[in-house]
Amino acid sequence: MAYQRSYGRLQSSPHWRTLEEFAADSTKLELAFGLRVTSTAREDIRQICKYLGLNFRCLGQGLQKKIVALKLDALRERKRAEEVTADAPKHVGGFYRGALALLGPGHAVKVNALFVQEYVGEKAWSLGEGPAPGERAAKRPRQGDVGGGDSDSEDVEALLGRYVTITKESIDDIEADDI
Repeated sequence: MAYQRSYGRLQSSPHWRTLEEFAADSTKLELAFGLRVTSTAREDIRQICKYLGLNFRCLGQGLQKKIVALKLDALRERKRAEEVTADAPKHVGGFYRGALALLGPGHAVKVNALFVQEYVGEKAWSLGEGPAPGERAAKRPRQGDVGGGDSDSEDVEALLGRYVTITKESIDDIEADDI
């Protein structure tokens, strides 16, 4: 059974920099580590992947066991975008392929995700954990509110003296002073 590594231990691992660069590189969707990776190093890779928001898969058994770091969300979105463009009208597929060609392979993950989110209307997880298409973001609780009571009446009382009614005559007076 493996134990949880400290953040410092994970950063000192020889695989930290490799996985960090892989996570930042949008042109690569998988990174395979060779057969020489030990079980301790595989556990380091697993924990670094979890920390960086990457997926991983162990393949093989015994001495033939290896680990592969993956960006599953990006892989799923690319496949979904290709499926949809195959059945979509010709101009939609042309627009999608044109955007991929114009922006280049460095932005392919973002193009796929935006296509899936905006055209297909499905959640694109590689864009982050924001609201799904068509949903509004949920309101966050107030930070400074330590009391458990209803503070709406207090807020209204605090705002009552702040606002002044503006009439047409007062606006005309302000414009006359500016001239």
